[in-house]
Amino acid sequence: MGKFLVALALLVCGSSAFAAEKPITGTLGAAPSKGTKVLAISDNGKSSTSAISKGSFSVVPPDKTARLYLLKNGKISGQIVLSKCKGSAKKPKSCSTTQVYTVFKSGKALGKLSKTGKVYVVKAVSLGSVVSSSKVLASGSVPEGLASNGLGGKAKATRVVNRYVSTAGTSTGDVDGDGLMEALDVDDNNNGVIDNYDTTPVTQPTNTFRIFSNFKLSIEESLNLHATGLSTALLDAAMQKIQTLAIGVAGATGETTELDCGGLTYCSAGGTGTAPPEGGSAFPGTAGGTFDADGDGFGTITKGATGDFQLRTNAKSSAISAGDTLIERVTGADGVERQIPGILNFVFTSTPAIKSFAINGGVEQTIDYTVANRDGSMDRCILVPPTGTVAVTITGWRPQRPGVAAAGEGTYVDIGNSKITIDIPNSPIPTSGSGGGPGPGNCAVSAYSESDPNLSIGGDSLQDNKGDVDANSSNTYQFTVDVTLCLATGRSGPITWNTSEKLTIEVQFRSQDGDNASQRICLKRNDPI
Repeated sequence: MGKFLVALALLVCGSSAFAAEKPITGTLGAAPSKGTKVLAISDNGKSSTSAISKGSFSVVPPDKTARLYLLKNGKISGQIVLSKCKGSAKKPKSCSTTQVYTVFKSGKALGKLSKTGKVYVVKAVSLGSVVSSSKVLASGSVPEGLASNGLGGKAKATRVVNRYVSTAGTSTGDVDGDGLMEALDVDDNNNGVIDNYDTTPVTQPTNTFRIFSNFKLSIEESLNLHATGLSTALLDAAMQKIQTLAIGVAGATGETTELDCGGLTYCSAGGTGTAPPEGGSAFPGTAGGTFDADGDGFGTITKGATGDFQLRTNAKSSAISAGDTLIERVTGADGVERQIPGILNFVFTSTPAIKSFAINGGVEQTIDYTVANRDGSMDRCILVPPTGTVAVTITGWRPQRPGVAAAGEGTYVDIGNSKITIDIPNSPIPTSGSGGGPGPGNCAVSAYSESDPNLSIGGDSLQDNKGDVDANSSNTYQFTVDVTLCLATGRSGPITWNTSEKLTIEVQFRSQDGDNASQRICLKRNDPI
């Protein structure tokens, strides 16, 4: 009896070795460029990758089914689909707007696939090789989300897929049916609002992480399409100097999380990335170093004081953009690794910019951005009364991001849906001094007033209710902030602002997820006459 139990135990333990899914295989006609990988993602957000050798791949999916994408240099460059439009599976190029299947079962041999644009089409297998509920909107066999990183914009304005939005909470990995998994989709519900700014609830996979960007400049360094223009030289200089990414860490306590950037130069070995503090170490740095102790080329990331990992990209505009796909490799105490993908929704290419200002309801004064020593700079602070109330009415331009042509957008888009705040990080300082103690932080909502039809006051900020629009210099906002009230009601108690003292304030535009672009200006209590 004892031998039987031992034998049974061995059989059960041995069978767990076969619990892993079987590989999905195939050969890509017109082999992709060197370094391209197949990325398999299951509905729960877990992923796995496989190299392509001589056009062939064999990828073990992380679950019983998976969608298959091509990943090249940190970008989704293609997808594997099965086309069944009007019976023309053998001639997928004849398909117009139709539907394709995208979910493949573990262990299936897909045979030789034909290339059509950005997709490889399965032709020689039956429909039984896919999950029938996986049909997605496509044009010429190419899923609609592939060209636009999933952003539903003007090109789809008359056919936003509202039926998918109503299924929030029961997502099967692709709520809006555009072919992109939530972890790879910048607009999960196809309503034209980038996820980081979207308040419409869409259930995210358990295994995913968020990435958001920060871009903060003084008025001397200002960068805004409508104020300074956005030349490549100006943009690259500012982005390399100040831009940071906050990257969520998917691993739990006791697990190790490594960042696989797939060749993206701002977070791969030999690239430009650095980790805090200011002027910190290269990330991931050299093999065996601080961030890459095991020498595998992937940097270990941990949660900092802000609850995420802060990365200084030091990247030019050409090296970082929406759709950049990162994979976190999480290893538990048992030594088993799981892969979790995440996507950069967008990256700021400018900050907000004050167009004009008025003090205590006085004459409106326009800022001249053609001069270096402009109003609001530390050497030319905006003068305010030596005593009493200081209320500043600000008229300004929103920050921009690059437009997505496939979603019908222009070259640049004025970013809408932001939370707008005035942040005062430090207390006033003497004219000839520096430093300053802690300031009140973000002003209380009681300090704001506005009559702008696109703005409302609530929660902890002003809310911009105007959505993303193609960049236009007439697209301005206006509100008033009582700076003295802000100082009187701060986090550390009332703060005094004396005659001749300078005060720095930041005009911040934030997403609900934490993206933050700001312009920093100087105010000075005027010397008495």
